Amino acid sequence: MEPRPCQKAVIYLIFVLSGFCALVFEVLWSKYLALTFGTTIGAVSIVTATFMAGLALGSYIFGRYTVDHDANPLRLYAWLEVGVAVTALLFAPTLVMVERIYVFWTHILPQAPWLTTSVNILFCAMLLLPPTIFMGGTLPVMCRLFARRKCGGQIGRLYALNTLGATLGAFAAAFMLIPALGLSRTGYLAVALNLAIAGGAFILSRRCAAAPGEKPATPRHRDWFPDPRTHRPVLIAVGLVGFFTLAYQILWTRVLMLFLGNTVYAFALMLSTYLVGVALGAALYARLVHPALNERRLFCLLTLLIGLVVLASAPFYDQLALVFQFAHDASGDRWWHLSLLSYLIVFAVLGLPTLLSGALIPAAFAILDPGQRHTGEGIGLVVLHDTLGSVLGALAAGFVLLPLLGPLDSFRLLAVANLILGVWLFYHFRLDRPLARLLPITAAVLAAVLFLPLQWDAKLMNSGVYVYAPKYRALGGMQVAMADENILDVIKGRDATVAVFESADGRMRFFTVNGKTDGGTGLDRHTQTLIGHLPLFAHPEPREVLVIGLGTGITLQGLSAHPTERIDCVEISREVVRAEQYFREANDNVLADPKVRLLVQDGRNLLLTRDQSYDVIVSQPSNPWQSGNANLFTLEFYRLAAEHLREGGIFGQWLGLYDITPDNLRLAVRTLMEVFPEVQVFHSGADLILIASQQPVEFDYQAMARRFAQPTLAAVMQAVDLASPGELIAGHYLYDGPSLRTFAGMGPPFNSDDRPVLEHASRHNLGQNTLGEFQQANMQALLAARGHSWLPLTNLGTGPRQFAAALRDLGDGYARVGMSAEARNFYQRAAEVERELLTEGRGG
Repeated sequence: MEPRPCQKAVIYLIFVLSGFCALVFEVLWSKYLALTFGTTIGAVSIVTATFMAGLALGSYIFGRYTVDHDANPLRLYAWLEVGVAVTALLFAPTLVMVERIYVFWTHILPQAPWLTTSVNILFCAMLLLPPTIFMGGTLPVMCRLFARRKCGGQIGRLYALNTLGATLGAFAAAFMLIPALGLSRTGYLAVALNLAIAGGAFILSRRCAAAPGEKPATPRHRDWFPDPRTHRPVLIAVGLVGFFTLAYQILWTRVLMLFLGNTVYAFALMLSTYLVGVALGAALYARLVHPALNERRLFCLLTLLIGLVVLASAPFYDQLALVFQFAHDASGDRWWHLSLLSYLIVFAVLGLPTLLSGALIPAAFAILDPGQRHTGEGIGLVVLHDTLGSVLGALAAGFVLLPLLGPLDSFRLLAVANLILGVWLFYHFRLDRPLARLLPITAAVLAAVLFLPLQWDAKLMNSGVYVYAPKYRALGGMQVAMADENILDVIKGRDATVAVFESADGRMRFFTVNGKTDGGTGLDRHTQTLIGHLPLFAHPEPREVLVIGLGTGITLQGLSAHPTERIDCVEISREVVRAEQYFREANDNVLADPKVRLLVQDGRNLLLTRDQSYDVIVSQPSNPWQSGNANLFTLEFYRLAAEHLREGGIFGQWLGLYDITPDNLRLAVRTLMEVFPEVQVFHSGADLILIASQQPVEFDYQAMARRFAQPTLAAVMQAVDLASPGELIAGHYLYDGPSLRTFAGMGPPFNSDDRPVLEHASRHNLGQNTLGEFQQANMQALLAARGHSWLPLTNLGTGPRQFAAALRDLGDGYARVGMSAEARNFYQRAAEVERELLTEGRGG
């Protein structure tokens, strides 16, 4: 029974909401699985591929099912939504069980990459296939409900509505729901909405059901089969276009990340913009389709135009840096204004090619023309080929094209292959006249792009405009600000784009990851050195050490001069590992140290999957608003780290003061202190260094002095202008745990995996905030909480002479940093001890 117009409107709304829930679930599940399997591109790609494979499988299975079970497609649709809701509700508890099995297997299996990948695929499939198969079945079943003899336009309308809902879901999940509700409550809300959708579909299914005694007009045997000569090329082309468009999406994501940043908002904005283009394309097809339309010609034109647009536009993506600089200048500190302008810029890049690709799905279905009864099967075949092609395209772009060719040449190769496919389709369908008109345009674009020496401006591409736009504006423009910097190398890999810069005078080097500076030989060398050595100074026997993050390698320099036996360094990015070679003079070629072992892996995943315990764990990543890094600032991560520390173990945390609000700094500190209540606070420039433990943290002065006396460690400390323990304490010690607790407060809320407040805090990093306002506000708040505290020093000496020398060293340190009152106090105490010593000597 055909739904009435009012019923159609409700069904359309239901299908929009279904797409909304599906993308909310995808965002949530990707986040949950990243916490278990890690945030490397390999782990993320496996999750994405498994999700899409489930959609493809569900579309194919339920598309075929509707051929012989078409009495009430709306009831079947309702049951599918119930299946989605139930499996989504079971996802979190199932993940807990799967994580335990996963950890067990990773402990007993050899550390082989292919085994790790196989285990990840297996457990991702266990979690994702059940709900995604149900999700994948909803489109062909809904299309079967509206099936007519020629229904390409109706298919386009449904595809557009579902994709529109997906767009809203991707945007709402990242920008509104998760920041306001957290992961679990957002999931419960989506489950409730899914059940409401199912309930509405059940009610409508009774009203739209066939009348009693009414029999299907179609025969029960199969009366349509894909024609190998006509349909197979179309399905292959659909798969190849899916391959190209998802490969383009991966490349666009990597390029736009350089201008938008590695944040949850950036990913959501790019995904929602991509989906808007697809939805508009499907909607335009539904609007403009007519009986006389030549779907084969349209399909060929769309395929050819996608390649032409990408090939013509890709060489100019570097100029987006200047466009985004304008957006920042126009927005100031208005985050929603900047988000809107960023959305428009991204749509200008992605809009046309994604719109063209969105019209391809209904056009391909119209070419198949499976008839009313086989509508579900036809759309299932189209979606199956499109999704499988998309999976392969995403994997090829991430694992093959980016590491081998880089983004620009990858765009060129894909676009040329895209054009070849379009030309081949024209010849295959014998559509020669339209081809003759497009041939000169195609030839001109190919000649211009392939033979002209068009390359991206490396400085613009690695400018980090999303972080440094206020600085560039203050210095007179991006190109002026970067004029005195030279790029030594740009490393384009599957995980990140790393650029190595050198100052014009050759005195300083630094590297950027996706545009943001992550280390160098300049002012932050002090912090890089201290975050490594302070935790080891605080431990009497730091035999085994874990450092999360390689950076320039400066943090590792000299650690082996402490009483260490093994130093593990875990780095997530292979590109950062490759960039380390440019800093070997600064880090004294530390990776060649026999005590140092480099592991390329997600740091949190390493702790989750290994039994190794450590005396000291150092966490270098300092920006909790960045995706991936954010997982190292949650309550659950600190508990995981505590489980891998031996009795009396020390945890070192680096926190920047320049890109975090005072309230969020309090949240970050309070979260750390919930697990490590004993903390000593040091500062270095614009950074805090927190030395934390579950037992009191103290520094043995004499042990520090002996280590300072070792030539290797003395050279490392001299490089940051420190010659003694006194200079280190006087120059960098802030205060102890009670004062820090006064600053941060006690008890919840905490930054947790479920409520990742800090990960969603990048919205505050705008305008003057990043030019010192946050740093000043944070230091004022920290100093206002300072109470009376003793220096965290023990064992100033076993005799009067050592004691007096230690006091004079501290006095010299405080005098050096201009704290004359403190220096005078230590000098007076040293003089008293020396007088007593002299008196005792005379008496003897």
